[in-house]
Amino acid sequence: MSIRLKIKFRGPFALLAFGCLLTAAELKVNPRDRLKYILIPAGMYRMGCSAGDRDCFDWEIRPQDKTIGRSFWLGQTEVTQAAYALVAGENPSLYKGADRPVDQVGWADALKYCEAVGMRLPTEAEWEYAARGGSDAPMYAGIDMAAWYDGNSGDRTHPVAQKTPNAFGLYDMRGNVREWVADSYDSQKKILRGGSFFNPARELRVSNRLWALPDTRHRDMGFRCAGD
Repeated sequence: MSIRLKIKFRGPFALLAFGCLLTAAELKVNPRDRLKYILIPAGMYRMGCSAGDRDCFDWEIRPQDKTIGRSFWLGQTEVTQAAYALVAGENPSLYKGADRPVDQVGWADALKYCEAVGMRLPTEAEWEYAARGGSDAPMYAGIDMAAWYDGNSGDRTHPVAQKTPNAFGLYDMRGNVREWVADSYDSQKKILRGGSFFNPARELRVSNRLWALPDTRHRDMGFRCAGD
């Protein structure tokens, strides 16, 4: 299946990804948390288990066409411990390091942070659309090139932006920490996307998802913010 993108760029810049020179959307620095955000263009894609992907779990979304009707901002990286401490005044992480993603944050913690910096949590549809970066493949780049997972992480998080970004210039959309999104799985649980440093490669496919109670704080749970 082809991916149809309706791309409108404002102040485009050049981005090197997958060995190709790509045109990427506008990038900005949020002065409230000092993190970089990328403007993701509006478009259409097939959400859920990718065609031909035999590793899909039963709980993944059945393939369905989705339209992202307007562009949105998304953190180029997961929220770092330095940014979280700057905004929240604390660092709950188990694996300390200013440039590592913050971990051990619950869904409400993530939402509160995003709102404090004038942003929000991404929807599940936005997250997967951004993670795919215009591709219908179950993974972008090779697993060791793109992600920290149980085969290369040493069972811990790593500084953000050390692996290959996807075609939108986003880092760690596969691996490092799982990421809370805005959506609910049911009346009690919230959804996480992205896989983590201690997950096997199969769980780092862009269509995979997990759910947890919103007050769950685990060593592999983090987030990134989105904005309109």
